[in-house]
Amino acid sequence: MLSLPQEIFKKIKNKLVKQQKEIERNLKTMQASDPVNGDGLAESSEPGTDSWLADAHGRTQALRGSLATMLQNTKQALVNLRKGSYGKCKKCGKQIELARLEAMPTATLCLSCSKKK
Repeated sequence: MLSLPQEIFKKIKNKLVKQQKEIERNLKTMQASDPVNGDGLAESSEPGTDSWLADAHGRTQALRGSLATMLQNTKQALVNLRKGSYGKCKKCGKQIELARLEAMPTATLCLSCSKKK
C-alpha cells in the first residue's frame, strides 16, 4: 500500500465517498428519466416516436452502463482503502504516484503502465 499521509488519506476517502453518492444519485435520475420507463409517451402514435424512444433508451442505457462501471471502480477503491491495498499498480505492482491518485482516486495503474496500455 502507498504510505499516505493521514490528511491525504482522508481527502481521497472523502472524494471517493462523495463520488459514490453522486454516481448513485445520477443512476437514479437516469432511471427515472428513461423515456421507456415513462407513462406519457407509451401511447403516442406520432411518426418517429418509436425510433426516438429506441434511440433515447439506447443512449440512456449506455450512460447508465458507464456510470455503473464508475460506481464499481469507486466502491472497489474504497474497499482497497479499508483493506490497505490501495495505491498499488495492478500491472507492475509498484506504487501509483500520489499526484495521480489525488487527481484520479480510482486509478489502478501507475502512470507508466497507463501509458503502455
